[in-house]
Amino acid sequence: MIFGKKSKPTPPAGPAVSPSVQGQKSTQEWMPVKDVYNGFIHRRDGGLICAIRVQPINMNLLSPSEKRRKVRMLEEVFNGIDYSFQIISIARPVDLDAYIAKLQHIRSQEENPVKNRLLGEYISQAASVAVKGEALDRHFYILLDEVPTSKKHQSEAILIRRATELVSSLTSADLSSHICSDEELRDLLFIFTHPTQAAYERAPQTNVLLPPLFEMRE
Repeated sequence: MIFGKKSKPTPPAGPAVSPSVQGQKSTQEWMPVKDVYNGFIHRRDGGLICAIRVQPINMNLLSPSEKRRKVRMLEEVFNGIDYSFQIISIARPVDLDAYIAKLQHIRSQEENPVKNRLLGEYISQAASVAVKGEALDRHFYILLDEVPTSKKHQSEAILIRRATELVSSLTSADLSSHICSDEELRDLLFIFTHPTQAAYERAPQTNVLLPPLFEMRE
């Protein structure tokens, strides 16, 4: 301490951090995804990913001959693909809170005791399904990727062309599909990284406009 000057108080020392903890990466650093924009998932290594969402169909409602025809048409689509792709099937729990609340509202206004009792049974059944996680909504995606190159716009054009052609081929096979937008890509990543919260939460929204600020002037 030097006389004539005030010394600054020394802050208390924090908990010691071991070298092993310091070397661990955070979740954001561990994820290979850098950003999502322009309809692509941008990887940290410079690669691009484009996703196609395919609407499911109930095969149990089809006849045996129709099932064979559907499978044969889908095989023809996949056999015509000469580039790498990946199929992802994700089961997402369905949020039944709105459905249960609607039934409770109808029951509160129902005067018929028989209908009131039936509505109560429906509410109990829906609540049991929600608690056990039996209500699932399965999402199907086809992922197309492009290796990192110096010509980024060219890679984007190649991926869009492949995705558009694949959507057209799936349409000819009686399958409804579309290229995922930025919001759908973020939702896909959210389901993959937050499977538990995906039942009652949604991916953070983008393009949110904040309300204007007004100043009070005298």
